[in-house]
Amino acid sequence: MNIQRWKGLIWLGSLAVGGYLVYYVYDFLGKREELAREIPSEELMAVLDSVKRPGETKSDVVDYKLVARVLEYDWSGKEKPKPVAVKPGGEPPPVPKVRVETLLKVLAIKVDTTRPQESRAYVKFTDLKLAAHGEKDDTILRPEKRLFAPYQDIRVAAITGEGVVFAFDDGRPNETVATPPLASAGHSDLRVVPVGPEGVIKPQANRGVMDAPADLPVWRPEEITQIRRNEYQAGIKTVEELNRDYSTILSRDINCSSHKDPRTGALDGIKINRVAPNSIPAQAGLTEGEVLKSINGHKVTSVNDAIAYVKANANATDTWTAVFEKQGREFTRTYHSPQR
Repeated sequence: MNIQRWKGLIWLGSLAVGGYLVYYVYDFLGKREELAREIPSEELMAVLDSVKRPGETKSDVVDYKLVARVLEYDWSGKEKPKPVAVKPGGEPPPVPKVRVETLLKVLAIKVDTTRPQESRAYVKFTDLKLAAHGEKDDTILRPEKRLFAPYQDIRVAAITGEGVVFAFDDGRPNETVATPPLASAGHSDLRVVPVGPEGVIKPQANRGVMDAPADLPVWRPEEITQIRRNEYQAGIKTVEELNRDYSTILSRDINCSSHKDPRTGALDGIKINRVAPNSIPAQAGLTEGEVLKSINGHKVTSVNDAIAYVKANANATDTWTAVFEKQGREFTRTYHSPQR
């Protein structure tokens, strides 16, 4: 197709578009009075009423009856026990004769040696008839305070360092309920706090750790050993195996990749994708999904970077503090090299 034909087609298209615009303006001017006419409200209402109403959509509001079921029933689907109400002027229900230790647990005790009436005991009710009384004030016992119905005949006679002494209206011998044992080297029982005129009485620390003799040999385990939570002692054979064949261990027992910050897209660590069971990485506490962020404050973004840093500082330090992140929570692990 030559240029003359293209020009002819363009002119024909321009004439068609221009003719349509002229017709549109002519039609608008002819209907101007009709378009300017105000539509009666009755006609508008008739049009609106003729529109089909949409059906009701489901609401996110939860029926209160479903919420009440969660509040009124326990995890097993049984109705929660309700406090026993005594009618005015009526006789209280008979009191079961049971041991107090089956009704509650004493969690902590504050013993005031100068004002015994200010002593307090913090308890947790284990009996179903008392489980409804879970408010803060309900679980704090004071001298002369009584338990709730149906055990209203049991009262607190005294609060001592040995436990809470309970007395009974029917003349049974007093019963003492102590706190669960929680001993340490410096405290006979961490859950009993004595208070005197000067405040809290701090117990004298009982030194239970003796100084090691000078000729005691240095502890050097053969394999990597966990000392405590997130702290490990590297073994002699473990370090020798790592130095001899670390490339095979990295390819066989663990799979890692560089990790990017989801917010910025920048490299921020080394993600652990897989750890072989019973391998050296597994014995060192490493688990799938963790991200190694730094070693002794040095940021690492690749396996080669971490290896190079450890090799360069192997003679300068025996303690390695690694910062990890998993599921948005940061934590540290400490590794100790074998002492020379």
